[in-house]
Amino acid sequence: MSVVLLLLASSTDKTLADYCGLFFADTDAKGIVSYSVSIQNSETKSNLVTCNTNELSENAPLTDLSVSARPKLKQAYLNWEAVSLQKDYGAYWVEQSTDSIHFSKVNQYPYLFLKSADEPNKIYCDFADTSVQEGTVIYYRVSGINYFGETGKSSNTVKIYIPKSIYGEIHIDSVAVIGSERKIIGEFVSHRTKNDISKFVLLRSDSLAFGYRSVAESSVNSFDFSLSSDAGITSGDRYYYKVAAVGTDGDTVYSFPYYFFTLDQIPPAIPQDLKGTINDSGIVSISWKLNIENDIRGYRIFRSNSLKEEFVEVTREFAQNGFFSDTLSLRNLTPEVYYRISAVDLNYNNSKLSAPVLILKPDTIPPVPAVIFDYLITSAGLEIKWNNSTSADLKESKLIRSDNSKTDTLIVWKNELLSFTDTTCVNGKSYNYSILTSDVSDNNTSSELIRINYETGIRSGISELNGVTDRESKKIILTWKLPAEPVYSVQIYRALNDGEFALYKTLRESGTESFADTGVAMNNQYLYKVKIVYRSGVSSLFSKTITVVY
Repeated sequence: MSVVLLLLASSTDKTLADYCGLFFADTDAKGIVSYSVSIQNSETKSNLVTCNTNELSENAPLTDLSVSARPKLKQAYLNWEAVSLQKDYGAYWVEQSTDSIHFSKVNQYPYLFLKSADEPNKIYCDFADTSVQEGTVIYYRVSGINYFGETGKSSNTVKIYIPKSIYGEIHIDSVAVIGSERKIIGEFVSHRTKNDISKFVLLRSDSLAFGYRSVAESSVNSFDFSLSSDAGITSGDRYYYKVAAVGTDGDTVYSFPYYFFTLDQIPPAIPQDLKGTINDSGIVSISWKLNIENDIRGYRIFRSNSLKEEFVEVTREFAQNGFFSDTLSLRNLTPEVYYRISAVDLNYNNSKLSAPVLILKPDTIPPVPAVIFDYLITSAGLEIKWNNSTSADLKESKLIRSDNSKTDTLIVWKNELLSFTDTTCVNGKSYNYSILTSDVSDNNTSSELIRINYETGIRSGISELNGVTDRESKKIILTWKLPAEPVYSVQIYRALNDGEFALYKTLRESGTESFADTGVAMNNQYLYKVKIVYRSGVSSLFSKTITVVY
């Protein structure tokens, strides 16, 4: 090939490209070559273009053409893979035929395989032929145009039938009732002089939006129709109806839904096999056998605490599926509850109430609490007095004592005990007392908490009081052991020989357990005893008396 034409514009018109300065002739090209174009004095460069300069017969074949009909858009849609053919073909002719032999071009100008920034990975060519006619058979093929403007090989030939569409509307005029038969009457209003309709189909559903199924169909003698279906009952049916006109080529047009019902005044049967259970949380589970009528809307549940009282409805919405859950308060004195149920059909006819079912509530009510009404503090301990619970189903009662460190159960009894003396109390310490009462269902209740400060006004004094003589230092040294309770002061009493005891020294240093008496003289007998004043303000008993000879 002596000359290769490389067109750098989207047009395949050589003359136009030459006029635009977008034409270049390469007389030395052989085989498969690639080109790119840049602007002088600029770094802008085009994408690489590859083309086959060999004989046309060596170009790749086109064999993957596919086609589909879009009758509502009056189109035949063609599609073929083009990426692998870019080096052989720069454009394409789309051709059609009515006999698969004589083809004519559909496009006036060559069809180019172009990519945009929005589809950089585009693979296929897409072409829509808008010249098609419904009800016709058309053959298509695609022929490639190489980079020299020569028409090359053609693709496989594909055949397509453009189906006929229906243009018009369907109107349901009325529904006639003959026993259980429902006759739907209406017409098809055509928007064209001719519409090929093969049949009318009647569809029915319980719902406006979905669930339609075919119940009858008829052939077409005219654009008027009369279709019948069996409702299964003479009255009380409620359905949505639609009519479809089906074309000879499968196209379908539907009417708007038409709602029709007949008034039902016959109530449903009384629900049977009503059962109920309740758990410890007060959740009631009610179940029953579903009615066999096919027009049941739901069920209403009624409740009463006694058969002598009126039953009150507890359902806000109709119960379904043979099950209902209710919640009761168990903290009351009514151990029984009764339920009854009524069925409701689609026309809101209510059945008679079912036989009542009895449900016994679990005992979750705690017993009446005991009452601590008095206490007495003695040197022997703390006496607590109370009145026992008056509940009939008592199991046991416990006297509970707690302080800041622990909780103890002092005594357990049923109902005969009325007082108890706590002999383990410590002077100056506060205690909380309460009575925990349980019934046979293990419900518990506690009396009001009473807080008591155990104080007799008497404390034990110091222990291990000793005295020794230090003649070298001219003093008597006293030592003792303090109790654990916080001490405010230690008071030392002294008597000389046969004299009376008198307060000799008060020590206020915290934790002091010794004292040096320097006010002593030779050849005397000294007697000592010690008393403690606690921070609570209570004084202890005197310690034992000791005698020291100096």
